[in-house]
This record gives sequence, structure tokens and C-alpha cells, in this order.
Amino acid sequence: MSNLLSSVTPQTRGLLWFTKDAVTAEKTYYKDVDYLLNGLLTATYKTSESKGSHVLISENFGNTLYVLVGSSLTEKEISNFFELLKPQMKEENNILMIDEGDSFGKVQKLAPEIIRSKIQKL
Repeated sequence: MSNLLSSVTPQTRGLLWFTKDAVTAEKTYYKDVDYLLNGLLTATYKTSESKGSHVLISENFGNTLYVLVGSSLTEKEISNFFELLKPQMKEENNILMIDEGDSFGKVQKLAPEIIRSKIQKL
């Protein structure tokens, strides 16, 4: 089992995947993220004309799982993702982050206080 899949728990509500360049099936975490999204990542990138960032929503252990995927994510996209997640976050919840682009500091700065300490970098 991969590091990502073993880190996802029933308390995981979000996943941030910041890639260095375009999202492709050859990326290390692609298959794992696609698995967590029940194939939605592949379906989205096959049918979407935009190869940029995407917010995808799936189910994880009976709860909603929000995933933000992209290479050059703007501050607005990151902030909007956190606003989407904020009502879902309880004390026990966490957000996992795959950071290929060295964006952890930027994300921490943009995260609302209620979310900031819940982001776990893989």
C-alpha cells in the first residue's frame, strides 16, 4: 500500500495535490488519487479541455472527500478550496497534502486558522 493510501483515514476530508507540471497518468501519485476518487481524476482529465487545476469531490469512508489537483494553483483557487472545506472540518478531521512544487508555506499562509493545523504534508 502506498504512503498516500495508508495515510487516508475516515477523518480525512481533503487532499491537496500540487504537481510540478501537468497532471498525467505517469505521475507517482496519479493512480492513488484516481483510486480515492473512484476514477474521477481520469474521467476529468480525459474529457476536460482544461488541463489546469480541478476540484474533485468523492466519498471516503462514507464522508465527502474534497480534492484539489493542479500545477500552478492561484491563491484564489487555494482560498476557495479552503472555504469549501471549512464547514466540513471538525476537531478530528485532517487534510493531506502532496507537495511536488514546494507550496506548503504558501498553503499554510492562505489556510484559515481552523484548517491550518490540520494540513499534513506527505
